[in-house]
Amino acid sequence: MTTIQKMLENNRRWAREIRQDDPDFFRRLARAQNPEVLWIGCSDSRVGPERLVSLPMGSIFVHRNIANVFALNDLNCLAVLEYAVDELKVPNVIVCGHYGCGGIQAALEHSGIQPVDLWIDQVRMVFQKHREELLALDREACSRRLAELNVYAQVHNLCSNTIVREAWKRGQELNILGVIYDIHDGLLKPLGSEIRSLEDWQAFHEKIGLQP
Repeated sequence: MTTIQKMLENNRRWAREIRQDDPDFFRRLARAQNPEVLWIGCSDSRVGPERLVSLPMGSIFVHRNIANVFALNDLNCLAVLEYAVDELKVPNVIVCGHYGCGGIQAALEHSGIQPVDLWIDQVRMVFQKHREELLALDREACSRRLAELNVYAQVHNLCSNTIVREAWKRGQELNILGVIYDIHDGLLKPLGSEIRSLEDWQAFHEKIGLQP
C-alpha cells in the first residue's frame, strides 16, 4: 500500500470512528466555522497546531509558511488575517515559532536567489537588526535566539497592520501572543504576555527593548 493509499484508508477509518462516537459531528461542522484562534506558524511537519494544543477540529484557523513569517507585502498573509479578524471574529492570534527551524538555520547559513532564499530574507533582516547580540552566541544558542526574535518581529508586523489596529479601535476582542515551540520536549513557551491593545503593544516592545 502506498503512502497516499494508506492516508486515504486512515481517513475512511477516522471518519467512520467519528460518526460512531458522534453521529452529528460532521453535520455540525459543515454549518459554519467558529474558530477560537488564528494560528500563524511554520510549515515544518513536526509543528501541527491541532496536535500541539489538543483543540478539536474547527477551533483553529491556520496560516503556515517557512519560518512563520507574517509579511506585510504578502497578500496570502493579509487575506488570511483579514478574513479571520473581520469575518470570523477570532478573539486570539498566535504566532508560533520553533527551535530547530530549518528556515531559521538557512537564514544563518546561506543566501541565494531561489524562492526559499528570497522568502527567508525577511528572517535575515531580523538577524541584521540583532547582529551584535546573536554573533556573541554559539551556533545552537544563536539559532534558538533568532527563532525567538523572529517571533517578536512577526508579532510586531501583526500589531502594526491596519487590520489589527482597526479591530482594536472599534473595541473588538483581539489578543495576540507570540510563542516558541521546543521540538525536544513538546512544550510551548509564551514570549511575553498577551497583547490586547495598542497600549499593550507599546509596553511589550519597550519591555523587550524594541520600538513599535
